[in-house]
Amino acid sequence: MTENELYQFEGKNIRVNCTDGQVLSGFCCIVTQALDNDPEVASIVIERDSGLTEIMLPEIESITVE
Repeated sequence: MTENELYQFEGKNIRVNCTDGQVLSGFCCIVTQALDNDPEVASIVIERDSGLTEIMLPEIESITVE
């Protein structure tokens, strides 16, 4: 997955399959480009029942829209 591909999920309910086997579901409320992040890695933030969760691009195996 590329940084540009993350933007298609912003504002949608998604399911993220992570490289460590976790599966996280929620509303994708923020996509942050690498230049605006420290370290310089793109990320998404999903809103879940337990709060906000940031997922860095290298941790993402795949994303599907729910």
